[in-house]
Amino acid sequence: MRNTLPLALLLAPFISGAQVVINEVDYDQIGTDNAEYIEIKNVGETAFPLQYLRVVFINGNNGGAVEYRTIQSESWPALAPGDYFVICGNQSLTINCDHAATPATNLIQNGSPDAIVLISTLDETVYDVLSYGGDVPGYTEGTGTSAEDTNLQDGLSLSRWPDGSDTDDNDTDFVIGCPTPGAANELDPVDCALSTGVSAINLEDVLAVVADPDGRWIDLYFQQASAVPLSISLVASNGALLSHQDLGTTSVARQRFAMPDRSQLVLVRVQAGDQWITRRVVMP
Repeated sequence: MRNTLPLALLLAPFISGAQVVINEVDYDQIGTDNAEYIEIKNVGETAFPLQYLRVVFINGNNGGAVEYRTIQSESWPALAPGDYFVICGNQSLTINCDHAATPATNLIQNGSPDAIVLISTLDETVYDVLSYGGDVPGYTEGTGTSAEDTNLQDGLSLSRWPDGSDTDDNDTDFVIGCPTPGAANELDPVDCALSTGVSAINLEDVLAVVADPDGRWIDLYFQQASAVPLSISLVASNGALLSHQDLGTTSVARQRFAMPDRSQLVLVRVQAGDQWITRRVVMP
């Protein structure tokens, strides 16, 4: 049964310059939505007690504003300044997930529009609101986002840009970026592609990654016009560093990484000079 939020909460003022913000949301994947998450960032200068935070999800269907899910926990820690806290539906498919919520699939509605609210459990202060896919009455900062996550391409998220920036206007603050739960938001100049065993490689791409059908290795192909210092890191879904290699100064690289632990999700991060490129790989 869905209940509307109390009128006092609906009318509560949004806090300009709040200490915690909704920093990133990935709410739509190809097929079943089984890798959804919301990332919260502490943009303040002191630790924030997450144990007193409630995350409320609002259904904006047909011009309404109805609560459909609430997530909170007294066991949540204090969030240090500049740190991130990730709530996900599927911990095995979400890197750096701090709290696995239920359900594991279809955790966050796709809009359009819908909204997410950060609220104090102590005094009902509304710290931050994100209305995506348009305006949700009573739950929009400025104008709802025109940028929308999509199920036509994986490896995308709704990201606050620049990371942590809050102008109190949802449409200004959020763009489509690369999924980086628990880390600073990134915009990839090519694509934020999710590789699932692609067989054909176009070497005109800046970066391509291919997973072995048996999950034993990942092949990486990199090419660009000019040589730059190149390094590659592979990170598992639990945040563990699987491999790191400095490849010197080059414009082309082909590298194979063994995957002995059979991680389901691997984040491939390439630093090419001052540019960061990220790919997510779901292992077979």
